[in-house]
Amino acid sequence: MGGGISFLMLPILQELQVLSYPYRWATSSLTNLYISQMGKKSISKFTDVRLDRTCSEFIDGVTTRYTCVLRTIGADYNQETRFANFLRNPKVTPKRILGYHWENINTDWTDKQILVISDTSSLSFPFRSDREEMNLVGPNTNLSGFDIHPSILVDSHNGSLYGLGGLKILPARYGRDKLTEAIKKGSKRNNDSIPFEEKDRYKWFSSPCQAVALSPAAARYTFVGDRDSDIYELMAKTLEHGHDFLFRSKHDRALSTDAQKLYKTIDEWEIKGHYEIEVSATKKRTAHQATVSVKYGSISIKRPKSHKNRLLPESITLQAIEVKEIPSSVISDEPPIHWVLLTSHPITSVEQAKQIIQWYCWRWTIEEVFRSLKSKGLNIESSEVETFHGLCNLTTLALIASIQLMQMVNARDGQTDQEIKDVFFETEQQTLILLNQKLQERAGGTVNPFNENSLSFASWIIARLGGWKGRQKERPPGPITMKKGLIRFYNILEGVKLLI
Repeated sequence: MGGGISFLMLPILQELQVLSYPYRWATSSLTNLYISQMGKKSISKFTDVRLDRTCSEFIDGVTTRYTCVLRTIGADYNQETRFANFLRNPKVTPKRILGYHWENINTDWTDKQILVISDTSSLSFPFRSDREEMNLVGPNTNLSGFDIHPSILVDSHNGSLYGLGGLKILPARYGRDKLTEAIKKGSKRNNDSIPFEEKDRYKWFSSPCQAVALSPAAARYTFVGDRDSDIYELMAKTLEHGHDFLFRSKHDRALSTDAQKLYKTIDEWEIKGHYEIEVSATKKRTAHQATVSVKYGSISIKRPKSHKNRLLPESITLQAIEVKEIPSSVISDEPPIHWVLLTSHPITSVEQAKQIIQWYCWRWTIEEVFRSLKSKGLNIESSEVETFHGLCNLTTLALIASIQLMQMVNARDGQTDQEIKDVFFETEQQTLILLNQKLQERAGGTVNPFNENSLSFASWIIARLGGWKGRQKERPPGPITMKKGLIRFYNILEGVKLLI
C-alpha cells in the first residue's frame, strides 16, 4: 500500500478500532445458513451455499479493486483459484448472480416510479489459443465476443441509479465459417414470421422484465430504449403486462387515424415551446447546452401489414414528442439533435413533455456504464478467462461494479435523493464520516455541502480521494476520477483492517 494514504489512516485509526470489517457482501447470516444447511437440501441461489460465500467474496473483490484480472481480485492464490472455478461452474449464471446480489440489498421500492433503461453493447476479446471459440463481432475482424443487453433501474423522480436489474447475453452476429453465416442470413432472426419470443430483439422485453422481478412493489415501471427498441410487438407486450414505455422512433409508421405517415403528421404540428437541454458528448457531437423546440400529440400507429401475428392489436394509441435543435444552437458542422419519442404516458402540457424528454436524456447513463465497463474502467475486454460461460459470469459481476461507479457520478451534484446506505455498508459509512473530517481539515476551508445520510456526501469524499479538488469552477468528477477514489477508499479500509 502506498504512503499516500497514511495521513488519512493514522489519525483515524484509533476511532476505527471499534468497527468490524467483514467482506462487504459476506454476512454472519450467510455463515449461519451454511452451518444450518449442512447435510440438508440447499436453499442457495446457486443450489450450493459454498457458492454463495464465493459470490460474496467475488463481488467484494470486483467492487473494491475495480478490475477484471483474477490475480488482482483474489487476495491469494487459493481465492483466485476459487474465483476461476466459480466462473466456470455450470450452477453459476448471470441470472443467479443478479438474484443473489439483490438479496443483499435492502431497497424499499414502495411508491417509486422506476425507469428500466436498456441498451446493447458488444464485447470483443483478442485471440487466445486457450480460449473457447466464439463468434466474431464484425465481418472484417478477428476479434471474437458477444453482445450484452443490460437493464438498469433509475428513479424517474431524480435520476437516482439503483443498480443492474436485468441482463441478456447473446452470441455475436458473425459465424466463423461460410455455412454458419449462410444459415444466419437465411434465418433472418428478426423476421416478422418468427415468434417474438424467439427473436434476438426479444431482449428488449426479457431483460427489463427480469429487472421488474428484482425490484418488486414499485408503483410504476417505464421501459426506456433507443431507436432499436421501436418494435410494434414490444410496445404491445409492454402494455399487455401493465407497464409503460418510452422508445425513440426509428420507423416512419403508418397511422390508423391519418392517411399520412408519422413523420409527415408531426411536421404539421405546431411548436408548443422552446427550452434548453444538456447534451452529452458522443462520437458525432460535442457536449453542449442545446436549445430545442418541442412538439407533442396523440397518435395511433397501425400494426405492420407484413406482420404474421394477427393476435397483436390492430393499432396502438400513444403519444409522440418531437425534440428538434434550433440551427443557432448547433455547434459547427455537427448533426443537430432531432428525436421523435414514442410513449404510453399521457401528455397534456409542455411540462409533462419536458419530464419525458428528461427521462430519455437519462438513458445516457447506460452508455456511461458501458464506458466504465470497458477500457475507461474495469477493462472487461482484457480478461484472461477462457470460456464463454465464464466471461458471461464475469461480465455480470463487472457490470455491478461499473454501476457503482456511475452511482457516484450521478450523485456528485446533489440532484438525486439517493441514500448512502444504498451503496455503502454501516462500517463504510462511519469510515467516510471520519475521512470527511480529515479531508475538510486538509482542504483549508473546502466543505462537503451534503448531508451525511445522502449518497452525494459519499460521492464528494470519493471524488476528493480520486484527485478532485472540490473547487466550484473545477470540472465535475467523472467515472475515471471516481474509480481512482473508490480504489483509494477501499485501500484505506484494507490498511485499517491490517493495522487494528
